Amino acid sequence: MRKLSVLLVLTFVLLNDLYSQEKITSKEVGLYFSSLNSFGVRYKFGNEKRMFRLTALSLSVGDGSDNDGTGFITRQKSAGAGLNFGVELPVRITDVFNFYYGPELRGSFNRQNYFLSPSSHQIIKEYSGGIGLILGFSRSFQSNITASVEIVPGFSYNKKLEGNIETIDYGFGLSSNTAALTIGYRF
Repeated sequence: MRKLSVLLVLTFVLLNDLYSQEKITSKEVGLYFSSLNSFGVRYKFGNEKRMFRLTALSLSVGDGSDNDGTGFITRQKSAGAGLNFGVELPVRITDVFNFYYGPELRGSFNRQNYFLSPSSHQIIKEYSGGIGLILGFSRSFQSNITASVEIVPGFSYNKKLEGNIETIDYGFGLSSNTAALTIGYRF
């Protein structure tokens, strides 16, 4: 019984010592730009071996109009949002330059209202979800400013509802919307 007590005390002391050691943690917030019309905010947290990231994309609202030549002005209203969650696994190249890779889950929603005539309108809803592989490079400027460029090839599922018509398609590969630039502040 005495040996068991000594073993339990030693185990407790060793585990307490392991968990009490400080780990270097990092947090970062930044602006995310993808293609010319998609932007958002990215938040990262983790340590030098793994960074989790949450990206809110294209929080957008639009209102436009077009004259069709018959005197009626066609109006369009749109709203959309996207949310991505990923894990970055950095590989240090130099003190200020890193390569990183990892998985990312993606999702988005977009709704458009078209007013076709004074008495009719059409609603289009688009849903998209997918998974991608993050491949990027980051550079640190000073101790807390970072710039990152990346591509995220992957697989996507897209569903479009236009009136009573439902269209589903799948995508695989790399498009211009999956290349991005992030300017961040690390704290």
